[in-house]
Amino acid sequence: MNKMTLTVFAMALSFTTIASQAGFQPTTGEPQIQGGFQGPSVRQVIHDVVSALNASDDAQIELTGHIISFIGHDDYIFRDATGDIKVEIDDDLWRGNTVTPETQVIIRGEVDKNWSEVTIDADNIQIVQ
Repeated sequence: MNKMTLTVFAMALSFTTIASQAGFQPTTGEPQIQGGFQGPSVRQVIHDVVSALNASDDAQIELTGHIISFIGHDDYIFRDATGDIKVEIDDDLWRGNTVTPETQVIIRGEVDKNWSEVTIDADNIQIVQ
């Protein structure tokens, strides 16, 4: 390698190092993936009926209490120490379990808020042992 080639190579390497430190990333034809936060979420989960009744649409819930009555179709009345709320529980969520008003359950899902009422759309139901 002659002295001229070595000098050009050293200058190119210096430029690339300085440009990288300044935030410049050379284009390779592929889109650059931007980084982001990786860590725990502090998304609030609601744990009582009274808070669910005042929550925003799609707020996550985890309620512990009792299903006290059947309204019709997939709709039930759920009660905890703070109040009652209508819950929609699809048939497949029962997974063959029998639940009575005396059975304590945990319902996980989200608030479904429309103009006239607030209900819970259940994603999971678990019997408390």
